[in-house]
Amino acid sequence: MKIRVAAGLVFGAVSLWAHHSMTAVYNDAAPVTVNGTVSKFEWANPHVRVTVDAAGGSWDVEFASRTELRRSGWTGEAVHVGDVVTVVGSRARDGKRRAHGKTLTIAGGAKLSEAPAMVARAKSGKAAPKWPNGHVRLGAEPGQAGYWANASKAAMYETSAGNIAMNSEGILANLADAGKVAPFQPWAKALYEYRQKTLLQDDPMAACLPAGGPRQFQAANGVQILEDPDRPRVFVLARGSNRNWRNVDLDGRVVPNNDDVTPTFFGYSVGKWEGDTLVVQTTGLAERFWFSNGGVPHGEGVKLTERISRPDFDTLRYEVTVEDPGTYTRPWTASWDLQWVPDDEVDEYYCDDSNQEK
Repeated sequence: MKIRVAAGLVFGAVSLWAHHSMTAVYNDAAPVTVNGTVSKFEWANPHVRVTVDAAGGSWDVEFASRTELRRSGWTGEAVHVGDVVTVVGSRARDGKRRAHGKTLTIAGGAKLSEAPAMVARAKSGKAAPKWPNGHVRLGAEPGQAGYWANASKAAMYETSAGNIAMNSEGILANLADAGKVAPFQPWAKALYEYRQKTLLQDDPMAACLPAGGPRQFQAANGVQILEDPDRPRVFVLARGSNRNWRNVDLDGRVVPNNDDVTPTFFGYSVGKWEGDTLVVQTTGLAERFWFSNGGVPHGEGVKLTERISRPDFDTLRYEVTVEDPGTYTRPWTASWDLQWVPDDEVDEYYCDDSNQEK
């Protein structure tokens, strides 16, 4: 039997369990093994939680979201109150009895692992599908389903920099590489380095705010692209956020000036086809969010030129040029690829600490 926590108790626990950067809260260099009995199991987003009663007291163990754990074979019935378990994970940086679980082994039963990164699939060798008018389809073909995920780079950085080592959240392996990320203005470089040094603890996505701008194409659970040629327009749907979607108009309208609009998380986007590449101009982006993993900053005057193409059936190529003279000394370009995932199941992620399956 799973324990279901009353709504009032869940909201009361938000201060302890609020969504966050895993690196900011847990230290992978401090491994811990916990042996004990499960007294609570919460199959929830944005994090699955297990309370283990062990010698010396209880441990609160936090795993990835249920959306991600399903990829490893977890279900809402995988763990039960009373199970004797061994959990291996990383200890909390504050020294409290909390851990980021990596594996959970049930005595005499299954070993459950944290969700793996999406494994690159073998190329199908197929050409990109096309609409009757000859444009490449950026989404699924009729009768099919799928989405784009598994970005080839963890965060935005200038393409000409080559490969910069960082973890999956965009935290640099070497802070000295900060100057390679982008042509920062001095204040922007200082802000980026601060966000890196504090392990992204102020990331707005940790407060369940949307992944705006290019960050949509880096989100862990990917994006779906729906094309509406009759309007014409394109929708970009975030699979790892709170049902967020972005509209790109293709009807020939002009992108508005930043001074004429209210800034939003996704801005105002207009696009046109140049051959098999969708070229999108975006303005009106709010400053409140981070438009990349790793804390790359931007201002409200930023203008983006995005180039989205599908060179083959399995690959979406995303390229963005950033023009933001208040934040950067010159325009700069970043790019990465995403992988087609042929899956018709759209699992609700919904980032809310009371979001539990009933």
